[in-house]
Parts: sequence; structure tokens; C-alpha cells
Amino acid sequence: MKRKMSLLIMLSIWFSLIPTSSIYAGQPLIRVIYEGMEIPFEVAPVLESGSVLVPFRSVFEAFGLTVTWEQTSRRVVGSNDAVKIEMYIGKKNVSVNNEKKDLEMEPRIIDGITMIPLRFVSESMGKNVSWDPSTDTVTIKNRMTVQPTVSNYGNDSYFPTNYSNILGKVNPYVYEKDGFAYFMWSDEAKGGPFMNFYCSVIDMSSGKWLYQNHLFKYVKKEASPFQFLFNENSVYWRTQDGVMKSSFDKGTVTQEVYVVKKMTSKERELMNIARYDDGSVGILSGIKNSMTLYTEAAPNGLLDIKDLNNILMENGTVNTQYLINRSSKLVQIISKNTVKQLNYETGEVSFDEKGKDKIERLKGTSYTQPFFYQNRLYYLYQDGQDRRIKLGSIDDELRNEELGVINFIPPANLTDYKITINEKEIHLWRNTEFNRKPAMEFTNIVR
Repeated sequence: MKRKMSLLIMLSIWFSLIPTSSIYAGQPLIRVIYEGMEIPFEVAPVLESGSVLVPFRSVFEAFGLTVTWEQTSRRVVGSNDAVKIEMYIGKKNVSVNNEKKDLEMEPRIIDGITMIPLRFVSESMGKNVSWDPSTDTVTIKNRMTVQPTVSNYGNDSYFPTNYSNILGKVNPYVYEKDGFAYFMWSDEAKGGPFMNFYCSVIDMSSGKWLYQNHLFKYVKKEASPFQFLFNENSVYWRTQDGVMKSSFDKGTVTQEVYVVKKMTSKERELMNIARYDDGSVGILSGIKNSMTLYTEAAPNGLLDIKDLNNILMENGTVNTQYLINRSSKLVQIISKNTVKQLNYETGEVSFDEKGKDKIERLKGTSYTQPFFYQNRLYYLYQDGQDRRIKLGSIDDELRNEELGVINFIPPANLTDYKITINEKEIHLWRNTEFNRKPAMEFTNIVR
């Protein structure tokens, strides 16, 4: 018995003296490339059960995280202003911004170095990860990079004479075109039934204001109730005879033109912008059981919209958006945090398997107004304890998916933000104050 015990003790001592790295002998030489640069490691990455483990300090610091190691609790922490990742040696439970998640491979110590799963950390930071087995290379790229927020875009107010909102608090509509940002708003004219429309324009490449608080349109409120709306760099308003349009393009004001020739109705009337999936727009106008889309994209400029259940009127508010897909004959109706569908030829609503209106809800508990880009509906949202924003998208079949996390925690509710988008960037605009004057806070997210 004593001889067996002595043998076991000797074997235990012998195994403890074997370097941990020899357990991983025969491992391929794994390279990790982040944004075109190879990350150097003090201990070579390890491939185990499909997971690549890397030294925590090297990868955290490469991602711009401050590193903390707590010996007593054997806890690893990587953090910055937007994210905090907490892991424990030998445990699969992990915390990302206080939100609990599970790992496929737990962190461990190899040759005295703490090793962590690379893919989980990378994707938790909103990055794309790919593995090339032919070269044993992990490639990591940023999905979206957030640039520092500008508190007073253009270093001046878009409404510089409105000290402490003495002229009234405004909340501009925001539009972006060809490198210029437009901020448009209205107010009631004094001394009669008129409405003033204003526009401020800034050159985004130079950061210089071209126009500030420029009165570009002054119209009489003929119809009652008076309806108007902004779209792109134009304003549309209801007259007794139809809907008129005027645009402001870097100082040039277009002549008033009728986009709808239609007498006002005594019934409640809908007037809103509808957008085709190719980006062209029209005016959706009508009353209960009689809705028409006025657009150059349709024959004779008119497209009759059938709506047997009056869903358009039921969901129609100033913030409701309409996206028309000509191939499927569907109108997507985006109102508040829901999306419904209407077949404009049959007039039927899309139903689910239980015979109820098919409704897709925006993800999260806080979200921006949805926005269109290249025939697709996008929105930003927050969900759970992780307050970083995420990018979501809904397609023509009402499939709702998360496209990625963005390492930015907004200082205000997402409903306060307006979104513009171009080929390379997502722009977040928030109407605020700077030096007691109206100002635009700007955050640029590079895709």
C-alpha cells in the first residue's frame, strides 16, 4: 500500500513539472490580424475545441480596453467608457456591461498566462471575426467605429438669435445631401393665418454654416386643419386645391408646384410621404376608403391604394412612415415601434398563423425613428442592461435581425436622435443647447 502511494505521489510531481505548453504540442502557429496589423503575443494562441484562446492582456489592449487582473478572485476585466467585460478563470459565465452571458470555452492559465476566447471578446466589442483554416489566421475588423461626439456642430448655433429660446423652442427636421446638412423647422407667423418655414445649411466638409435661420418660405394656411411636412430638402403643405411643394437647395428656392391636385375634404384626411423601395417618393393622400399615392413612378402619376380595413388611417400620424415594394405589392407601415403590411392591390392586411394582424416590433426598449437606406429599413436600439446601441434591420418579409453592437452609450434617450446615413457613415443628430442657444450635437459612426 505504501509503495502504491509513493508511486502516485511521484507521478503527480512528475506531471506537475511538465510545462503546460507541452500539452498543446503540435498546435498550428496561429496569427491574429486586427485591422491589417498582427497582434503580438507573449504566448502563442491555442486552438481547442474550435475556440482560439489568446493572452488576455494583448487582445484587450489592442482593442483599447484598460486591463485589470484580480488575483484573489481570479477575475479578468477589460473596460473603457462604453464596455466592461468580466471573466473568471475556469468559469464559462461572463458579464458584458452587467449582462450575463455564457462562454463556449472558459478562460484558463497556460504557462502562467491568462488565456481567453478570442471570438467572444471580439464580437462583444462589435467586431467581425473570420477564420482561415488554410493559413491558421484569425482576421478581425471593426464593424463600426464611433468618433468623439461634437457638442456644438459647426461651432455655432443653427438659430443664433434665439437666446434661451426666447423666440420659441424648435426641433428641426434633419436631412443630408451631397455633403450638406439641412435643418428645417416652422413657426406661426404673427399677424395673420400664415406659416413661416426656416432652413439652416452647413457644409459638412468644412464645418462652415452657409445659412442660419433663413426664412425660405412664407405660406398662407388655407386648408383647415393646416397640414404640412418636411421631406429631404423640401416642404409640402395642404392648400384648398391640393398639396404644394417648395425646396431649398443651398440658397436656391424652387417655385411652388402642385404635387397633388385635389380639393380638401370635410372628413379627416391623411397626408404623408410614401417611399418606394428604389428611393423615389410620393405623397400618400386621402380619406377613409379612398387613398391615392401621387408619384412620378406610377402611370399617370397616380396609384390607387386599396385599404379594406382602413389601416392607413388607423396608424397615420406625422411620424408614421410608409415603404412601398412594387414587386410584392406591399406597403410597410412603420408606426411607433411596430411594422405592419398592407397589400395595396387587394387591400388586405398581412396576417399571422393565428389570424391576427402580422406585426413586427422593433427590438429593444428604446429606439430611434427607423430610417431607409438602399431599399432596407434600419433602426438603432438599446436593450437590456448593456446600454450600448445596436443596429437592427427589418426586411420585406418582416424578418427582424440584429446587425451588430456599436460601442457608444448615448447621453440621452434614443428617441431624441435623428439619423442620416450615407455609404460610409451613420450620423446621429440631437437637438440641444450650447451657450444658451439652440445647437446640434453630432456623433459620427464610421461603417
